[in-house]
Amino acid sequence: MKLLSLKLFNFRQFWGEVTLDLAHQQGHSVTVIHGNNGAGKTTLLNGFTWVLYDQRSPAFAPGPLVNNRALGEVPVGSLVECWAEVLFEHNGREYQARRSCVAQKDAAGQILEEPSVLQLKINGKLIAGKDDIEDAIGSVLPKSLHRYFFFDGERIEQIVKTENRADMATAIKTLLSVEMLERGINHLDYARKQLEKELRDIGDTETKRLMTEKASLEAEKTQKETRREAIVQDLLDQEDLKQRYSAQLRDLDKVKEIQQRRDTLQSQMEDLEQQLARSEDRLRRTISSRGYMVFLGDTITQFKELAADLRRKGELPAGIKRQFVQDLLDQEACICGAQLISGTPNRRKVETWLGKGGLQDVEEAVIKMSGEVESLERQIPEFWAEIDQEQASIENLRQRIARLQDQISGIRDQLKGNEDVNVQGIERRLEETEKAITARHREDAVLKDEIKRLDDAIAEVDKQIKAHKAKDKEQARVKRQIEAAQDAVARLNEVKHRVDLKFRAVLELKVREIFRQISFTPYLPKLTENYELRLVDPNLDGETTVAASTGQNQILSLAFIGSVIERVRYWSKKHSAIGLDGGGFPIVMDSPFGSLDSVNRSNIAQAITTLADQLVVLVSKTQWLNEVEREMEPSVGAEYVLVYYTAKDDAELEEMERYGRSYPLVKRSPNEFTWTEVVRVER
Repeated sequence: MKLLSLKLFNFRQFWGEVTLDLAHQQGHSVTVIHGNNGAGKTTLLNGFTWVLYDQRSPAFAPGPLVNNRALGEVPVGSLVECWAEVLFEHNGREYQARRSCVAQKDAAGQILEEPSVLQLKINGKLIAGKDDIEDAIGSVLPKSLHRYFFFDGERIEQIVKTENRADMATAIKTLLSVEMLERGINHLDYARKQLEKELRDIGDTETKRLMTEKASLEAEKTQKETRREAIVQDLLDQEDLKQRYSAQLRDLDKVKEIQQRRDTLQSQMEDLEQQLARSEDRLRRTISSRGYMVFLGDTITQFKELAADLRRKGELPAGIKRQFVQDLLDQEACICGAQLISGTPNRRKVETWLGKGGLQDVEEAVIKMSGEVESLERQIPEFWAEIDQEQASIENLRQRIARLQDQISGIRDQLKGNEDVNVQGIERRLEETEKAITARHREDAVLKDEIKRLDDAIAEVDKQIKAHKAKDKEQARVKRQIEAAQDAVARLNEVKHRVDLKFRAVLELKVREIFRQISFTPYLPKLTENYELRLVDPNLDGETTVAASTGQNQILSLAFIGSVIERVRYWSKKHSAIGLDGGGFPIVMDSPFGSLDSVNRSNIAQAITTLADQLVVLVSKTQWLNEVEREMEPSVGAEYVLVYYTAKDDAELEEMERYGRSYPLVKRSPNEFTWTEVVRVER
């Protein structure tokens, strides 16, 4: 996919028609767009996503899309059109996608906007049908992947948040093309259920009973799984509410410092809870792996007494080995040369040593066991010392958590008793949200156990069905078909699991490689089986999770995006199922350097140009200067400045210099309207 241009007409800040031709030449494939906050950088980002997917980023303020000046310059009730158009190439074909809408302002000043309409031309030929248009665009870049190619850099750290795990998993499924496997599994499972229904109808009494029992168990399991899905979604919504209420408190000047203090305490408590979980896990592992030693005291004493008795008898250490005596008797010759013929006095004397000689294997076993016993005796005190130390650590952590909980509870009481009614209301809603989250987690844990119990019960019924002999050929046939369907489902699930496992390992490896290039910290990214991205410290026990800063989460997200693009590039060459073009992968990113320090800004600016084949960067003047400009300048092929026309009389005018020429960033509007103009930089 190669982006050629973006055109806008009366779209948000942009009055009239504006065109941005995007750089796509090899070696100079970076387009830089400079603009102040509010000038329209986020609007340009959303121009792409609105056209292609009818999607808007969280930072794109809600409201009418039609430009205010365009509406203000026409009579009340007149229709005003706005549209955005993306021109791109893919697999040798040119795509022209345009989404448009119309709006009008009524006499009361309300803006009425109609739903948007998408048109698509491929090589100049108009594509008919909404589904055909969406399929054509989705075959170029699937909707589930678009947020990894068009993203808001200031909120990029949201990509790695737990609440976005479902979106990430969906994107991964698209990359792996496992939808086909899942469709096969679903169809086979449906066929299996139909066959089981048939078997229940034609089976004998016992078969009917077993099939009815299984159907009842599966129905109950489906009901609980549906409830779990609803709980998971509700948890995401409740967490979002919690973050929103906390942000509202942080924005209130009266309680801003108090809320920030609570945020700090909660962060400390979460860190201590992680430490507590690790300590409890270490205690469990220590007891399960070495706890048996404390029960060996009597056995060790018995062994020592047995060994001492053998030594008292002279059998340990043995003066002569029993096997040595037996060898002499077999040879019928003593070491002194005397004959040991059967029945002679000499032989009878030597035979008496068989009872006195020690067994070599017994002696070796005793020696070996003595070493093991001594090692065990040394480890038992060490084991108790470790247990005592871990229990002391657990108790200390629990006390510290309790103290933090008391402080957080005190802050809650303080906010609930605040004289500001608004503060009281927000705090009350926050408390109710946290209680709801706790209740949902408890219910989810109960449902998880219930589903496990039902799985075991279904497996047991399946065993009984398989063991029950069919009464006739028809029953036997249906049973074979059911078993074949179950076997096929199991095999497809195993294939899906292996593909997922391999892909996740390769993806994590690439994330780590990119992260190390950008970040100077010793931490490593870890991609869990649920596709949660975490930052771990490999030098601590069990790859301990560390609390990542906003900047680290930004780097982590960029590393993940880079690895996704690399995997898309690789998989599109190996597998054509997702239809992506291996020749080009664009990234459009808005303000990607905002929360980063100088070193990380430089490292990201250097790395980002190698992650994608084409790059559109939307930056403010301060974000571009110095290290970012130094690293990215050699790859820039096109450059624009967003000129913001403000209607404020006291607004501070601003400009920036590029290649010896001044370009205004803020200018005074000649009328009462505010809008943005796009000016191309002469390079």
